[in-house]
Amino acid sequence: MTRTRRSTRRHENIDRWLITYADMITLLVALFIMLYSMSAVNQEKFGALAQSMRREFQALPEHNGGKIVGTGQVVDPLEQQAAQLQQFLQKTGLQAQVRVRHEERGVVISLLSDGTLFDLGSADLKPSARQVLDHVAQVLRAVPNPVLIEGHTDNLPIRTPQYPSNWELSAARAARVLRYLVQKGGIPSHRLIAVGYADTRPLVPNNSPSNRAQNRRVDIAILKTSQNALRFGSR
Repeated sequence: MTRTRRSTRRHENIDRWLITYADMITLLVALFIMLYSMSAVNQEKFGALAQSMRREFQALPEHNGGKIVGTGQVVDPLEQQAAQLQQFLQKTGLQAQVRVRHEERGVVISLLSDGTLFDLGSADLKPSARQVLDHVAQVLRAVPNPVLIEGHTDNLPIRTPQYPSNWELSAARAARVLRYLVQKGGIPSHRLIAVGYADTRPLVPNNSPSNRAQNRRVDIAILKTSQNALRFGSR
């Protein structure tokens, strides 16, 4: 009888220990699941916060490093170069022929073809284009961003042996600007892409001579990121 009672008590003690151990393992698993879920929530909140801050403060371009001035304000090198180009245009009186605008993809330098770059129906650079393109090259050398060079025309058709349509003319003008920036401006060719859009992307309606003159242009788009070269090049 004594041995039977001792054996029974021993089994009861073992069972109690196993139950306690199982409860402890269950609590640890529950704690691990709770910590993991909290970590996932925090990551989601952090991602949302980061996106919100990027929208509010306009994060720096992917390839550029910002400079912090004495006031603690971060200066975007691309915006800084665009401001310097604006000052150059004001000093030289070229605001009517060269315009700088800010778009989602980056900074766009719009060069009107007539008077500054090309003669009507031609893709040969005029001597007056060198001053403008040399300064544009100076801006491009100061930043590492990819550059998209876009040729545009008005809606008046062209039919010459050299340029059967506006597609050939716009592409030739963009390529000519690209070649100048590489050969004379010292810009690495791998940063540049040249495309021709003919009359498919006008700035203003082609309903007057002055509007058509604005649409005859070469846009030099300094892109914020390398992904934009594909994204906006195929809009």
